[in-house]
Amino acid sequence: MACSRKAESLKMRDKFTITIHDVNGVKQYTLKQFVKKFFIYLTAFIFSFILISSLVIFYLYYQVSELERKKQNLLKKNRELVMENIELKLNIDKKSAELKELSVKLENIEEMIGLKPEDSLNISDRILQVSLTTSQIYFLFKNIPSGSPLSNTVITSRFGYRKHPVNGHRDFHPGVDLRARIGTPVYATANGIVEFAGRKGNYGKLIIIQHNYGFKTLYGHLSKIKVKTGQFIEKGQIIGYTGKTGLINGPHLHYEIRYLQRPLNPVNFIRWKKLDYKKIFKKERHVQWESLIRAITRDYQLAVLKQL
Repeated sequence: MACSRKAESLKMRDKFTITIHDVNGVKQYTLKQFVKKFFIYLTAFIFSFILISSLVIFYLYYQVSELERKKQNLLKKNRELVMENIELKLNIDKKSAELKELSVKLENIEEMIGLKPEDSLNISDRILQVSLTTSQIYFLFKNIPSGSPLSNTVITSRFGYRKHPVNGHRDFHPGVDLRARIGTPVYATANGIVEFAGRKGNYGKLIIIQHNYGFKTLYGHLSKIKVKTGQFIEKGQIIGYTGKTGLINGPHLHYEIRYLQRPLNPVNFIRWKKLDYKKIFKKERHVQWESLIRAITRDYQLAVLKQL
């Protein structure tokens, strides 16, 4: 028994004891126990670190792979866009050259038919204008009153109800009065046949021209008449000279346009131009323009066939 206690006492001397004081009391660990727990915790930490690091590395590798894949897709799309851009540029250059050539040809056609290009019109509008002009508009403007009967146009009395400058009565003015000195040349505003040429009431010396498609023009207060009844008149031809005959308070030209005997506002026709011919369709709705254009197109085609 004594030998056993002695041996145990010797063993206790060889052990290193660690004492830890905390709120729960005092704990004592031998060096062997401490080292064992240290290695357990260290092993758990290393294992956890390796596991987490592996997961992070795997995640980062996955992200890098995704970014590389997206990069390759973007590079592929970029190459496709570059090729499309090159192709579009070639097509644009080709179309620009064709457009330039077309514009030159268009200017030549416009010059031949008497159309002056307007900068405000794009090439598409000009092509439409020319295609219509060659088949319809040029013929239209020769046969329907358009433009002014005077070389210098100043309107002194407009279309509609007014107080008469001589008798003072309020009445309907079926035309417009254009300022002009006595003896100013008066021009026909469309092709037609003289229906009347002589004196007529308040109009004084008057010319009435019957045009195609139901139109008439009247030129009143003339000093001289240069045409005769039944005579064929061409657009732009001098038909008389301004004066102050009839019921008038000063020299001027009284100008009327009628469609199927209905007075129309001459201002719309005076300002009517080839390159904006559609405007009058909205301003002057008393004329059946759609059927009129069809008739003019037909007549133009027949006129072309007769020349062949």
